[in-house]
Amino acid sequence: MKLWQLIIISTGLSLDVFAYCLYKGAVISSSHKLENLKLVGLFTLFQTGMMLAGNALTHLNPVPEGTASAGQIWTLLAAIAFFFIGIHMIVKGVKKDRRRVLEQKQDDYHYRVILFWAFLISVDALIAGVGCGFMGMELLLTAVVVALITAAAATVGLICGYWLGCAPMNKMVAVGGGLIIVGGADLLFRYLVTVL
Repeated sequence: MKLWQLIIISTGLSLDVFAYCLYKGAVISSSHKLENLKLVGLFTLFQTGMMLAGNALTHLNPVPEGTASAGQIWTLLAAIAFFFIGIHMIVKGVKKDRRRVLEQKQDDYHYRVILFWAFLISVDALIAGVGCGFMGMELLLTAVVVALITAAAATVGLICGYWLGCAPMNKMVAVGGGLIIVGGADLLFRYLVTVL
């Protein structure tokens, strides 16, 4: 897997974080820098940790490395994982469009709720981490890219939500799914080229 593919997939995943932070930014009445920093840190930690955990799972080697088609199998599994995540995010973004979000000012940061959402949003990152691991991405590079992109998405989400409200929230999730599908399509193309 190339760096640009990791950046596209990480950006797609981070748009889910962006959507949650957009909502949170829309309901706070004033900017609480320390609380916002904690929120960004939690989402970054969960997203990066789940991506690394998924990557580490691939080192269990269910298919022997000496097998001639092992690289093809990894590529196909990674493409399937990215397609699954992308379709899931698009469906999630389209479904949520039907419900209106009530923007009431609420300055409380309920960390149990935030931890729950950070974990839930990061499940996609776990699956993506498996896909990145199949493609041989280095753990350190994966961690740095995911952490930087997630922290930026969360920060921009809070700022945009504070100033603009959360109207574009669901569209961002669907766009993120589309970006992940692009990464999956590239991997599927590479798989088909090696097989045919």
